[in-house]
Amino acid sequence: MLNRLALLVLGLLALALAAGSAFALEAAIVLSKRSDAQTAFAAALSREITTSAAIRLSDAGSTGDSINEAALKRADVVIAVGAEAADAVADRSTSPVLVALISTPNLRALQQRHPRARLAGFVLDQPLARHMRLIRATNPKTTRVGVLLGPQSAAMRSALAESGARQGLTMSFEIIADVDGLLPALERLLESSDAILAVPDPTAYSPATARPILLTTYRYRKPLFGYSQAYVTAGAIASVFTAPEDAARQVGEWLVAQQGAGHIDLPVAEAPRYFSVGVNRHVARSLLYPVPDEAALVDAIEKRRPQ
Repeated sequence: MLNRLALLVLGLLALALAAGSAFALEAAIVLSKRSDAQTAFAAALSREITTSAAIRLSDAGSTGDSINEAALKRADVVIAVGAEAADAVADRSTSPVLVALISTPNLRALQQRHPRARLAGFVLDQPLARHMRLIRATNPKTTRVGVLLGPQSAAMRSALAESGARQGLTMSFEIIADVDGLLPALERLLESSDAILAVPDPTAYSPATARPILLTTYRYRKPLFGYSQAYVTAGAIASVFTAPEDAARQVGEWLVAQQGAGHIDLPVAEAPRYFSVGVNRHVARSLLYPVPDEAALVDAIEKRRPQ
């Protein structure tokens, strides 16, 4: 009789455990704000994991509205979209936090502000080789590339020069301490360059400097290669960047890989695996600068390898 009772209890416990583990992985997503890019990322991530019945993705709100504390509490991992969301949940959740749609400097700053949090992410910064391959694939005759650097990006000089050399590009640089020296430095670069490559730097490239930089390069009839879709829209001839759907694909694949592992294996600061290319056809026509279509550029970037 006791043996039967014990077996019944064990059976009921097994059923309870099976019911409680219907989802092998609970993920909560928190947005910094419900912008077009962040909502597009959330929608794309939801689509990415629909084929996995073992993952549940919960909307835990946004910093602009409110954050669902219950969703954070039950989550095995929190997906924070943007620096603001990561800042808000880093010390509120005991679960690991994966940050998406964030730059490397912003991720490092977050990790320094929250040293006790388990916080890592997939960054937006493209490998430098992709920018160089884009320039070469756009127009093989372009061989001299100028780069304007600010205080935060000055340390990239050696890496940029090395990456450019591997693709047969001669790189030249101007480093500015503040925006007062921006236009003279840019004009010196334009005198000796076939094209200008923009890099993320809050001093050299900001909403306030974008217009004068674009107007000056256009006046010199030289193309500017950007690092975001926004720069292409504003007037850069082309950019290689991580679209929300690209980032969601990488995060989705990572979530699927975490199923059944028994722990969350956070990346440190992983570069984007997938990317998109944007081209401003109006600018290309105005500069008489031949540019292949976006699909051909993506194919060329993926196939071209460092020398």
